Amino acid sequence: MAQSHSAPSLLGTWRLVSFEARDSKGQLQFPLGKQVFGQLFYDAGGNMSAHVMRNDRPLFAANDPGLGTDAEVRAAFDGHTSYFGTYTIDPASKTVTHHVRGASYPNWIGHDQLRQLKFEGARLLLSSPPIVSGGESLKYVLTWERIS
Repeated sequence: MAQSHSAPSLLGTWRLVSFEARDSKGQLQFPLGKQVFGQLFYDAGGNMSAHVMRNDRPLFAANDPGLGTDAEVRAAFDGHTSYFGTYTIDPASKTVTHHVRGASYPNWIGHDQLRQLKFEGARLLLSSPPIVSGGESLKYVLTWERIS
C-alpha cells in the first residue's frame, strides 16, 4: 500500500461527482440519475467504505424505517449502494481492490470489487470491469473529488 510521494494518494475522504455506466454498445447511462450523492473513504490502515445514492429517493410516509411499504423499501434499496472492508493497491496495473466485508447487496460480502484507478487533477476516477446488472453488461465509472 505504500505510495511514492510523487504519486497521488487515495487516502482521505472523497465526494461523488458523477456515477455513469456504459453498455456494450458504448451508450451512456446514469443508473442513479444525473444528480447523485456519495462518499468514499480510505484510511492508512487499509480500511475503506463507499456509499452511493440517488439524491431524489422518496421519503417514507411513516417516520419509522420499520413501517416502510414494499414500494418504499424497494425505492430506498434501488437508489442506494454501499459497502465497506479493506483495500489493496496494485500500482503496476493501476487498480485498487476493495475486499468487501459488509454491503447493502449481500452477494458482494466476502468478495472483491476490482476498480481501475486514474487521477485527473484533484479528481479520482474509479471504473469497474463490465458487471452484469439487470441482464445487461455495464462498465461503471465513478468520479470523485477529494474533500479537504
